[in-house]
Amino acid sequence: MPSPAVIACGVVGLLCAVFLLLLLAYRMKKKDEGSYELGDTKLSKTQYHKAPTKEFYA
Repeated sequence: MPSPAVIACGVVGLLCAVFLLLLLAYRMKKKDEGSYELGDTKLSKTQYHKAPTKEFYA
């Protein structure tokens, strides 16, 4: 018969595995929300913009 310490470690390990699976499912669901384009496109601040062609010298 296994000792109480072995049983406790098994239960804790099982709880950790269940917690990690739930966290993974939550993250996948959260990542999926709001990832669809609705047609209203906004310009990104990090998007490349063409430089002006006129130069100014000081």
